[in-house]
Amino acid sequence: MGMPGFIELVRVLFRNYYRGIDLSEVSDLERREFGFQFLDKEGMIRHIGFRGSDELRRYIINNVPSHIYYSAALYGNPTNQDMDAKDWLGADLVFDIDGDHLPTPNCQGVELMTLECLGDAAEEVGKLLDFLIEDFGFSDSSIKIFFSGHRGYHVHIELPDVRGLTDEERREIVDYLLLRGFDIEHLIRGNASLIDARLRGIGGRLASVIHEVDPELLNELSGRKRVGKYLVRKLSSLNAMISERLSVHIDEVVTMDIHRLIRMPNSLHGKTGLKVIRISPSELERGVEFIIDKAVQFRKGSLTIRLARKVPVRRVLGEEINGDEGSIIKVPTYIGLYLVINGWGELVD
Repeated sequence: MGMPGFIELVRVLFRNYYRGIDLSEVSDLERREFGFQFLDKEGMIRHIGFRGSDELRRYIINNVPSHIYYSAALYGNPTNQDMDAKDWLGADLVFDIDGDHLPTPNCQGVELMTLECLGDAAEEVGKLLDFLIEDFGFSDSSIKIFFSGHRGYHVHIELPDVRGLTDEERREIVDYLLLRGFDIEHLIRGNASLIDARLRGIGGRLASVIHEVDPELLNELSGRKRVGKYLVRKLSSLNAMISERLSVHIDEVVTMDIHRLIRMPNSLHGKTGLKVIRISPSELERGVEFIIDKAVQFRKGSLTIRLARKVPVRRVLGEEINGDEGSIIKVPTYIGLYLVINGWGELVD
């Protein structure tokens, strides 16, 4: 079966899934712009709008897109192709953490999605949640976490208070999360030090990191009525290390862009066949195998594929894969979709 046959298979599977898609996670649907990519077409079709979930569902079933996006922004006229004429009403605060961009050994140079890299991305989400809750004061219930369906996670806040933020105000949030311009001296004021494990927010996290690398330094800091210049210099020498440990590796452009299109919740990711799923903080802590298991669709049946090259990882989506270039292997349908879509194999009749 050639690529046309494979594309038709994917189209049938995706259409069957979309017949029952839950669109309840898409708030203010009629105020959002939608964008679509397709299996057999280049580029994206965007500036599309819908009057309700039934109309959106019909469009998806009839056209079967490979990727579905919607705007973080709300518009008075979402279908206008002139961005200035869309009548911008505000935008959700959105964060994107992508394993591709993480400087960790598990993620650098990885060609296929791995559980280890996804685990590193999940740790970054945990750091982001700490900042959002402890430093910015958002409640757990106001934060939505989504597995992107591929190599990372999206975090959305849809409160009225954040929707009016300008791109410059969002840049300030980004700078804080990246600890841009961070200097530990800013947390020391004469007799007062905000570096204390009993404090919430950045001061408490700083104390934890300093305790890990130099517990004696933290004891000195806690035991002094006044922080001297020597101690300040010693603390300042840790600035670079602390910035790397505590900063959150977000895609800053996504957060600052008040017209951004982001992957639609509960849609299928066209590069993996996995579902974009909402996960709770407790589910995030259960680990990436749980998350992948929740995101997997198309469990029924199997596909026989010929490997185009040796798979560089031992496990694909949690499943053991063995074989060299040219090997013919039988795998669960969802594994076969992932490998063929990404050019690692071809479907065998």
